[in-house]
Amino acid sequence: MAARICGYWGVVLGAALLLAGCAGAPPPRKPARALVLPPAPASLNQQEQALEQAIAGFHGAPYRSGGTSPTGVDCSGLVQATFHQAGVNLPRTVADQFCQGQPVALYDLRFGDVVFFNRFCQTAKSRNYFAAGMFNPGDADQVCHNGIYLGQSRFIHASPKGVFVSRLDAEVWRISFMGARRFLPHGPPER
Repeated sequence: MAARICGYWGVVLGAALLLAGCAGAPPPRKPARALVLPPAPASLNQQEQALEQAIAGFHGAPYRSGGTSPTGVDCSGLVQATFHQAGVNLPRTVADQFCQGQPVALYDLRFGDVVFFNRFCQTAKSRNYFAAGMFNPGDADQVCHNGIYLGQSRFIHASPKGVFVSRLDAEVWRISFMGARRFLPHGPPER
């Protein structure tokens, strides 16, 4: 009887695997869409305008560890390069960038603020929550990813998928949010 049940499930499993193999190739990747920034404050100063132009120039760029140009960039390279074009020199690494600038509360974010995340974002994006539990608890206190806040709960960042815009209120970013820093002077807060 046990052999008959195992044989039945073997046939079912084999058929399922055969059908899964016939699913075809994944759909082709869509080209990056043009970056549409949310409405900016009524008047941008010269540095903010330069930052806005630099950000637009990186949108859709491919990911490259250690990269700092639109031909390939990583998260801290994106922040460093775009701020450099706006006349602000920042250190190269996420950790060093996190130690600079003026701390900003989540409710007070404005265009151009840099948002920082801990290591949990790397596992949560792949939906591997189990693996996140295997990290040393001290890893939750270490920043490892960042991006530039655009307004309306959106930020641009570089990940292995390239440079694109994500929502700060998505679960993965809410859970891994470490803080924000301001490197540019701003006018009145966004409301």
